[in-house]
Amino acid sequence: MNRARGTAKPASRIPYDAIFSTVYAGLKINLCLLAVTAPLLVVLAFTDEPLKAWPFFVLLSVLCGPASAGAFAAFEAMGSDSAGANAAASDSAPVGRAFWSGYRAAFTRSSATAGAAALCVVVLGIDLQQAVGTRFAAATPLLAVLLALVVTVTTTLLAAGWRLSGRRVLAAAYLSVRKWYLALANAAVLGVLLAAIAAKPAVGLFLLPAPALYVVWANARHMLSPSNL
Repeated sequence: MNRARGTAKPASRIPYDAIFSTVYAGLKINLCLLAVTAPLLVVLAFTDEPLKAWPFFVLLSVLCGPASAGAFAAFEAMGSDSAGANAAASDSAPVGRAFWSGYRAAFTRSSATAGAAALCVVVLGIDLQQAVGTRFAAATPLLAVLLALVVTVTTTLLAAGWRLSGRRVLAAAYLSVRKWYLALANAAVLGVLLAAIAAKPAVGLFLLPAPALYVVWANARHMLSPSNL
């Protein structure tokens, strides 16, 4: 009994400041994401049946490319702050500045990456939609895998800060196949995020984007570690 008491962590040693700062930084990133994707959200809110117009919304989701780049820059800033001596009491203001700085710096590059990915998703999605229930149904698993690969390659390119090029795309595809479990996890996390936004917009938009994108960013950074290159 005494040993159990001796190992209990005093309340004064629980890092409440670090927990609060992390949660507040996540909420701040979510608000930044809402601000830069507002056109997409407004159009989505005034559409009765968005699934019928999914190619249009996929193309409009190009806005999510620079938004994700800004979030990844904010996560990088949070990691830099946590390496310092005052991580527990770090202010979340640098996170907001890092988001907007990363957003502006990567806008052109990330928009090109997201635009190319959106076109690929539209083409593959239409092919998948037309193949279901026809004599080409055997191709649906391959099309689904290609769709997942497009998503994981895009997130890898954005997390790495690479410009869109054939060599970079092949490198990201190679890493996605080599670390398929991380790529699959990223696709699953993004799928859950989209499902949550569709089912519970308030929860999905205000609470989940930052944690979900952090998982995607962390997995992508692990894929990009020197040991995997």
